[in-house]
Amino acid sequence: MTESLQAAGVAGPLFISVGTGAKLAKFLELNPKVPTELAVVDDSPTFDAYTAAGFGMLGESIPDISMPKPPGFSPAMWWSYITNVMQLSPIPENPSPSVSTFDGVRRLGGTFVLDDAAVLYAYADPIPGEHPSVAAVLKAAGVQL
Repeated sequence: MTESLQAAGVAGPLFISVGTGAKLAKFLELNPKVPTELAVVDDSPTFDAYTAAGFGMLGESIPDISMPKPPGFSPAMWWSYITNVMQLSPIPENPSPSVSTFDGVRRLGGTFVLDDAAVLYAYADPIPGEHPSVAAVLKAAGVQL
């Protein structure tokens, strides 16, 4: 797959999340397949970048779709998740009075395919765990499967 992405001129994927540099470092330690040089964290307490991208928060609306199934984690993966979720969650160390302590936890993400300044594909996750099909994202990126 990596060769197909490179052949199509895809310079990514990039992993962008909310949190802190320390939380990103811990996430990368736990997920060694995510290349460090392609991971970025937005530590803004107001989540302006997520709002500007059109991403909402869990609980803002009730989407007309069924809830996703839990991920097919192995027992070891569930243990890793359970024992690390709080230290990885984007909960501010010094919360601002204008931002809820759990706004970062409620943030929904999404997927974009960009070509310079042009947005070729955009998908905002309606609920956690609901993502676009890999085939649709790769097609938008010009990758032939």
